[in-house]
Amino acid sequence: MKIILAVCTALGGALPLVALVWGWLLTRRDFRKLVADLDAIDAVIHAPDTDYPGPGGKSAAMEEIRTPEANWGRITYTFEWVQRMILKQALEDLTGPAWLALVGLIVGTTAGVWSIWA
Repeated sequence: MKIILAVCTALGGALPLVALVWGWLLTRRDFRKLVADLDAIDAVIHAPDTDYPGPGGKSAAMEEIRTPEANWGRITYTFEWVQRMILKQALEDLTGPAWLALVGLIVGTTAGVWSIWA
């Protein structure tokens, strides 16, 4: 019975830990991709019109980099810019609390397993 309790306690700590790391990695990956795409789009916007001749011009070049979530005329990539700002702030603001949650998770799981055997 002690082994089952110890395994369940360890899983109770490991699963949230995996979820925390998984969520962090996915968010960072999406943020980095979004930043790279918006930087490339910004470079297209500031490039001379002669760099992008042909049908569509700059608009086609920007949509080739990333398809916008919404198309509202001159504010085509507004959704992406807002998403970038929110993710940037969230990643900066939640780094400390995420580490604290990670330490708490490890300490709590260790104490739970230890209490079963003590």
